Amino acid sequence: MAGKQENQLKHKVMLTGARPFWDNQLKRVFVKENWEFFNATGSLEQIRETLRIYNIPVLIYVWPAERLAVERIDALQRLADILALAYEFEVENVYFISTAAAVKGDEEQRAADGMAMVAETAVKAWAEWAVIPVAIIRLPEVYGPDSSPRDGLVARTLYASIKKEILPRMDDETTPRDFLYSADAVYGIYRAVARGYQGGELNLGTGQGLNAGRFADWIKEVTELPGIDEGGEFKAFPYVQPVLESKTAQQELGWQLKYSRNKALVQTWKYIQAKMETDRLEAQKRLRSIRWRKWYKDIIPYAENAIGAMLMVGIAYWQHGNTINPQIQLDINFVYIGAMGLLYGKRQAFIAMTISMVIFIAAALARGGELISLIYVPENILHLTAYLFTAALTGYFADARRFEREAMEWQKRQASERQNFLRKIYEENLAVKDKLYRQIVNSDDSIGRLYRIIKRLDSVEPENIFTQATAVTAQILNVDNIAIYVVGADGYYLRQKVRMGKVMNMQPRSLRVTDYPYLQNILQNHAVFVNRELVKDIPDLAAPIVYQDKAIAVITIFGLRFEQWSLYQQNLLSITTRLISAAMARAYRYEQGVQEKRFVSGTRILQVEEFRKIIKELENRRQLQGDLPVVVLKVDMSTFDYAGLDARLSQVIRNEDFVGIGNSGVYILLPDANPEVVARVQERLQGAGVKTVVCEAVD
Repeated sequence: MAGKQENQLKHKVMLTGARPFWDNQLKRVFVKENWEFFNATGSLEQIRETLRIYNIPVLIYVWPAERLAVERIDALQRLADILALAYEFEVENVYFISTAAAVKGDEEQRAADGMAMVAETAVKAWAEWAVIPVAIIRLPEVYGPDSSPRDGLVARTLYASIKKEILPRMDDETTPRDFLYSADAVYGIYRAVARGYQGGELNLGTGQGLNAGRFADWIKEVTELPGIDEGGEFKAFPYVQPVLESKTAQQELGWQLKYSRNKALVQTWKYIQAKMETDRLEAQKRLRSIRWRKWYKDIIPYAENAIGAMLMVGIAYWQHGNTINPQIQLDINFVYIGAMGLLYGKRQAFIAMTISMVIFIAAALARGGELISLIYVPENILHLTAYLFTAALTGYFADARRFEREAMEWQKRQASERQNFLRKIYEENLAVKDKLYRQIVNSDDSIGRLYRIIKRLDSVEPENIFTQATAVTAQILNVDNIAIYVVGADGYYLRQKVRMGKVMNMQPRSLRVTDYPYLQNILQNHAVFVNRELVKDIPDLAAPIVYQDKAIAVITIFGLRFEQWSLYQQNLLSITTRLISAAMARAYRYEQGVQEKRFVSGTRILQVEEFRKIIKELENRRQLQGDLPVVVLKVDMSTFDYAGLDARLSQVIRNEDFVGIGNSGVYILLPDANPEVVARVQERLQGAGVKTVVCEAVD
């Protein structure tokens, strides 16, 4: 009980943004002081879920110290997203870890890192709007253990010196640059958070910068690296930083440097040396392991073949120069040849065959025979031919199995590559949409509004796209009554998939194409239909959703207001349906790529996880359209398996019905089905030999 109470009293803090090399050091400091620490550098959805579940009051956002310009723009977008989440989940304090390069120098008209300065300005503006206190903590270059070759000038220099690579160097010979040890940096951040500092900017630094010459002396003094300041090849470091004064941190937080500059560099140098040595030993170990496995794979077949040959010689000697056992009347060499062939293929089988022939001939000569006489004895020729036949047959089977395994591995690699290709297409589409979003300056114009709405179509689930397509079309066109009809497999009927609005409740659930000329025109010409004659029970607007030059669904709109009868509205519907078609095509391609994971092999029966997604989607659709009766039928599986059930259901259930596996059996979902439809479906199922019972829900 006491432990539980202690856990409830823990303070909570989340680290997000760019992932610094000192994140684990910061975590250890907070955990030591009885804080619950969350390191959230993953996707936005993961961060959202963490904030929602744990109700974290303190957020630490780290700005990237060194990145390309494009990556800085992405960092600005991520900062905006994280701040939006902070506002949504009512975070109490935000600490923005900035860089010293965001500060303007005495002689400079602008900061060395303009993006960081923009980020600081944006954070301050957001704090005023959200009424959430924000503290900006600026750090110079941080160095220390756990750093990699990409983490600043110190780490780059030390790693490059060990690897004997070209050394980096500051691109300004006179301007000083400050360096702060990671242990001092994380302690200062902890002190600011623990004391709830809310006083604006807070600088952490040594206050004593180093120019290029003094930096070289510092490195050489500690590491004893020769030639650090001598002429030669150097890589210019991309920027310099102003030296930060830490008087405010000393007065407000009581923060002081715990490590001298030389002592800190010694600790860093020891860590980098140990890490490089560990990496070198691991690389050597991996290389030896690879060589050993290769040697083992190449030598073992020959070694086992040699052991088998010696064993056959011993057996022949034990049987007084005869390879055929007198008790069982079997030549043991056949076993030897067959074993080598089945284990290793034709090469080892033919080697074993050659050795067996030598043993057979040598044994015959040892019994007093002559080589010439052996050739003219038919039994001996047949015996040696049997050796050859055994080697060829067993070797063929082994090689055939090996070729089959290699073919299966190739097929798996191809399937994996196809899946990765489809996933890459999906991720590229999302990346393109994100870039377009960042290019929109005025978010209140129609383009921005259209993009925010269309972004809801970012899905790879066709059922979800149908639901979102209804909501998206209704929102873009500002209409209340809309329905999507899906074209049947035969093309003669359309079945209502999703609907919105009271008017749509009175529309038929299925449409016969021959009864509606406008449907025939849409399916053939893929054109937008406008009910200019105002024919009753005909939609005011209708447009197709096209996939691979074939209309797979039709969007119908009723109840247009007078001002909405315009060419602009028609063009808007045309653009919307094209975007929906593109999203649907992407979802279909992805679904084809993950077919094996989505369905039970060889059937259209959904796996457990995929079936749960469908159930969740139907719940979302019910919230959208208000009324969506879904009947659940549990299937009696006592007389057949999944493949047998799939074969019986192929011509029995509707196209919009779903079959999947639950926790306690197989279920059929009948969306938008009244008691009459349920009775008719159960009657057809009974005729196909499938027994079902109506359930309240899927278990």
